[in-house]
Amino acid sequence: MSGKKIYSLFLVTITAGIMSACSSSEKQQAQTAPVVSGVQTEVVHLQSAPQLYQAVGAIHSANTAVLAAQVAGTVREIRVQPGDHVKRGQLLAVLDDRSAQAQVQGAEAGVNEAVQGEAEVEQALKAATADRQYAEATYNRYKDLLAKNSLSRQEFDGAEARYQAALANERSVEAKKQQVMARRQQAHSQQTSAQTYLSYSHIVAPLDGIVTAKSVDAGTMVMPGTPVLTVEETAHYRLEASLPEEYLSAAKVGDAVAVSTEHGQFQGRVAEVVPAADATSHTFLVKIDLPPDRSCRSGEYGQAAIPIGQTQGLMVPSSAMIEHGELQGVFVITPEGIAEYRLVKTGKTLGSQVEILSGLGAGEKIAVSQIDQLRDGAHVEAQ
Repeated sequence: MSGKKIYSLFLVTITAGIMSACSSSEKQQAQTAPVVSGVQTEVVHLQSAPQLYQAVGAIHSANTAVLAAQVAGTVREIRVQPGDHVKRGQLLAVLDDRSAQAQVQGAEAGVNEAVQGEAEVEQALKAATADRQYAEATYNRYKDLLAKNSLSRQEFDGAEARYQAALANERSVEAKKQQVMARRQQAHSQQTSAQTYLSYSHIVAPLDGIVTAKSVDAGTMVMPGTPVLTVEETAHYRLEASLPEEYLSAAKVGDAVAVSTEHGQFQGRVAEVVPAADATSHTFLVKIDLPPDRSCRSGEYGQAAIPIGQTQGLMVPSSAMIEHGELQGVFVITPEGIAEYRLVKTGKTLGSQVEILSGLGAGEKIAVSQIDQLRDGAHVEAQ
C-alpha cells in the first residue's frame, strides 16, 4: 500500500472518530440538559409608547427663607449651625437689643401715664357733669319762677350764667378727655412700634426646616438687609429642570411626570412653568413637585421624563430581564422549546415594561417566569 493511500485512510479514520465523538457529546448534552416546566412565555411585538424628553436639573426646596437683619446692631448670639433642624418660631439668633429695650420701657411709661391721665379726666368729667346737671335744674326752676313773677330778673340771670358756665366746663372736660384718649392711643401705638422694633433683634425660624447657611458669626456688626441665616423647608422639594422651547408646550401645570434621582424613581407633578427663557441656554425652567415622603437635599441631580409624543418600540416585562453586572439579557425560547440566553440593549422603563433597543426582534418568544431556573440550552415546557 502506498504512503498516499495510508495517509488518506488515516484522515478518514480520524474524521470518523471526531464525528463519532461530537455526536456522542451532543447526545450526552441533550440527555443532561434540564427540563423546566410551567414556564410562562410572551411573544415580543411592537407597542406604542410615549416618546420622552429627559429634562435634567437640580433639586431645590420649594420654600427657602433667607433671614436677614432688619435693624442695625451687633450679633450677640447665633444659636444654630448649618445642618440643624429647626421648628417654626424657634429663636435662632439675637442682636444687641439694649436700645430697643429702652424704647419699649419708654413706650410703656407713656402708656401708663396716658392711662392715669384718662382716669383723672374721667373723674373731672363726672364732677363737671354733676355741676352742669345741678346748674341746669336750678336754671329750669328759676325760669318757672320768673314766669310766675316769683323771682327777680337778677336772680334768674345769675342762675342762667351759672348753668352756661357749668355747661361750658363740661364740654371743655369732654374735649380734654378726647385729647387724653388720643394720647393713650398714640402711646399704645408707640408701645406696639417699640415692641416690634425689639422683635427685630430676635431672629426666629419662619418655618419647619433645616439650616443650610450661616452668613455671620457672633460679634459681627450687621446692617438692615444683611443675611444672617438661611433655612429651607424639608417637607416640600422640587426638581427644577430645563426644557427646550420646542417642547415647552408638552409641560403643563398639573401633569404627572416620572422623576429620577439618586434615591430612585417616583411620580412628580408639574407645579410651575417659568415663562421666561434663560438668556444663555435658551431653555425654560420647569418646576416639578416631588412626593413629600422622599428624602432629598438641595442641589442633588435629577431628571424628569417629559412626554413629547408617541413612538413604536419593542417592550418586554421587567420580570423577563436578567442582569449580570452591567450586562442585560433575556431567555429566548426557540420553536423547538430550547432556552437561549440573548444579550439585549435596553432603553427607557415605563412602569413594568422595559424598552428593547437591540438584541430582539418582533415575533420572538421570551420567558417571563421562572427565570432563575433557566439556563442556556434548557428544554422549556411552557404553560
